[in-house]
Order: sequence, then structure tokens, then C-alpha cells
Amino acid sequence: MSHHTWNYQQALRDAGYRVTPQRELIMDLVCASGGRVTAQQLCDEAQRRAPAMNPATVYRNLRFLSERKLIRAIDVDGHTSYELAGPHASHHHLVCRHCGAELEIPVTATEAFYAQLERDFGFAVDSDHLVLHGRCAACRRTPPS
Repeated sequence: MSHHTWNYQQALRDAGYRVTPQRELIMDLVCASGGRVTAQQLCDEAQRRAPAMNPATVYRNLRFLSERKLIRAIDVDGHTSYELAGPHASHHHLVCRHCGAELEIPVTATEAFYAQLERDFGFAVDSDHLVLHGRCAACRRTPPS
């Protein structure tokens, strides 16, 4: 999903926030990653494009953009990376413990599970991201080594 298909700048302005060059650069870099990108990768590329931008600025803006649900912090196996959030971009991940393959699944795949948790335990899930680990179809066809 490209951030150019939705007006994140207007969403920030409507919420009373400024659209700074640093925020725009980070959104551009996350979008250009084509998927997920680490904070270190963002720092490296941001400093290449804007040498005056320091890591503290990148991390501060990552937190800011995450809190406003413009980007999403993804924690897979203890490693945090970032991807675009935006409207209708929510999804979950299935991660193969054997080969490391990742599969994105739509949030609709978990709606019944979340509803069951609320019925059974009175617990309302508010997370917009879930990572499930297991073995992918290809690895399940081969015996574990």
C-alpha cells in the first residue's frame, strides 16, 4: 500500500498536528520499503537523504506516527520493524519457525476468534496486529530435521 493513496497529511492536520519534513521523509521511507523496515534502516536512509537528521529524531517520529496509527510497529521474534498502517491496511502475520517465511492474513481471519474471547472471557482485544508462529505448508510436507 502506498501512502500516496490516502491523505495522511490531512489526517495529521485535522488532528491538530503539523506535517514536518521529518515526518514526510519517514513516511516516504516506510512506503518505499515496500513492506517492513527496521528503525536502523530508516535512520541510515534518513541520514543519507538528510544528513542533519539524527537517530533521536527518527525514533521520536516513529513513535509519533505509530501512536497516530499512520505506521505500525511490528514485533516479530523480538525484532521491531515498521510498516504503513493507514486505512484498511490492518493485517496479521503467520511466521514459519522453520524457514522464516511470513504470510500476511486479513484481520477478518481473526474476527471470530476475538469475538469468542469477548464472549468467553469478557475481554475486548484492541490490538490491530497479531503474529502467530508455526510451520508453513511447505515445511510441514518435509520432516523436521
